[in-house]
Amino acid sequence: MPTKPLISVGQLIDDSWDTYRSRIVEYLTVSSWLLITAILYVVALAFYPAASKLQFGAGLSGLEVFGIYLYALTTFIIAPIITFWLLASLTRLASNHLSRKKVDHKTALREGKEVFLSALLTTVMVFLMMVLAAVIGFGPPALIVGIGELVNVGALVVFGTVLLVLGTLVALVLAVRWMGYYFFGPIETMIDGAKGKAALEISRDLVKGRLWGVLARIIVPKLVFIIFGAFAMSIIAYLVSALIDASAGFNLDLQLRIATMTQSVVPILIVIVLNPLVVISDVLLFRSLKASR
Repeated sequence: MPTKPLISVGQLIDDSWDTYRSRIVEYLTVSSWLLITAILYVVALAFYPAASKLQFGAGLSGLEVFGIYLYALTTFIIAPIITFWLLASLTRLASNHLSRKKVDHKTALREGKEVFLSALLTTVMVFLMMVLAAVIGFGPPALIVGIGELVNVGALVVFGTVLLVLGTLVALVLAVRWMGYYFFGPIETMIDGAKGKAALEISRDLVKGRLWGVLARIIVPKLVFIIFGAFAMSIIAYLVSALIDASAGFNLDLQLRIATMTQSVVPILIVIVLNPLVVISDVLLFRSLKASR
């Protein structure tokens, strides 16, 4: 029998904000490490070749090639690594805070490194579950269509195409269910130390029998935070755009370069502010799930 009811959506939003506000300096200190990626983007875009050079295939200088590679390296390797490390660190910080343990950004960053690989493994396993959902939904119809085209049987192609519609629905249902069931696997690894399959089984046991209610509690607070962030980002982007347009002394290439930098950096600044709220909400829900079993 549950010992207490599951936390409500409204309480999740309110408690997330109250928790964040009570130790906002520590949370922002951890989250602000994401500025590393913003700085790397600014450096990369400062040397990035002008659009006209890329369009017409003009020869690129060494610094321009450096800008291209740095931008790609930051996007596909550095940013994901730093982002995941900070998510793990914020999760540890929020867990310690809510458990009334020592709340220190240095400790949280160190603990984030310690659980990084094990939490990453659990996250990859959740991702593979999503891939499996797609394979189950799209695999058989694609196979039938392929055989039909190979043997030149139009009926098989039509049948496979019809099955593709059903397969899309199956893939969507499986992906949503499995995401809900295994969402807390990485959080379990970060907080309580269970790894891999064990963490996924714990997550499934926590969610079992209340999937849709849990999904609502996962999604709705994030939507509220994202809407707030999108509103703030639109205001900042508008102000910066107005300043750029008013700078008649800048040439067109420099204006475009500054605008691109803004489009890359402003979202990172918003994420820095919102990430702790999102993480705290997930940790609060995780703790409520454990307390209500």
